[in-house]
Amino acid sequence: MITECNEDNINQVFDYIGDDYEKCLYLYIDLRKYGLTNENFSVWIQYDGNEICGLISQYHNGIQIYSKNHDLIYEELLEFIKDKNPTVISGMGDILLPIRDEFADYSETLGSVAKLTELKYPPDPNAYSAPMDELDEIAKLLVQEDNLGKHTGYDLLYQQLCERKKDNFGRNFISRDENNDIICHAATYAELPELAVVSGVMTSFQYRGKGFSKGTLAALCDQLLSEGKVVFSYFHIPPAIKMHQGVGFKEIGKWMKFKKEI
Repeated sequence: MITECNEDNINQVFDYIGDDYEKCLYLYIDLRKYGLTNENFSVWIQYDGNEICGLISQYHNGIQIYSKNHDLIYEELLEFIKDKNPTVISGMGDILLPIRDEFADYSETLGSVAKLTELKYPPDPNAYSAPMDELDEIAKLLVQEDNLGKHTGYDLLYQQLCERKKDNFGRNFISRDENNDIICHAATYAELPELAVVSGVMTSFQYRGKGFSKGTLAALCDQLLSEGKVVFSYFHIPPAIKMHQGVGFKEIGKWMKFKKEI
């Protein structure tokens, strides 16, 4: 049985996740941050009898799936997902692997979720946290990349960036060249007082391969660490793996994502 989470069982959800939040970071952080008050965010609980066997969250057009004991009832789950018709479906690899064939019309990505264990790369001193009036320029940059914003589209991406900034839920670090064009971007896409998830690392084509990504990401991470936050990230392409390792991230698990082509 799948039921929508409400105030009566929200503590049950947190008890179910416990210390396993690293495997459902966005679900956990969004629920901690917004509770059930954000119209763009919802959580459902799957029960097997009286016991929770899985959680499903939806933020805008993306769904995340989590199961602590890998005992989801997949037939019921698939009906639920197909009814929601999300643009993106994500979760730990061992959770989504059994249903990958059901989403043949989605592109598939297998990557890593990692934790910053030591800041190994010097922060770029010219990188800074962009103010609200620069988010439009950042959104236009990110939608050019398939893996960062193209599937979301400019309007929704810009809305999400503004929401995160307004709610102190995200920040966007950028560095610029002498013409004031953006060289590199790195961001937090979710934050709590004690932890943050970084993402959206992108370097302009003409500056790639020169260490700007590592410097900008390191500047963002340096600020987060100074605030006492534990820092996580998701990545999958070889250059991103090398960059994150160079900054000081270590993999804690495999992450899978299905993305509908638009």
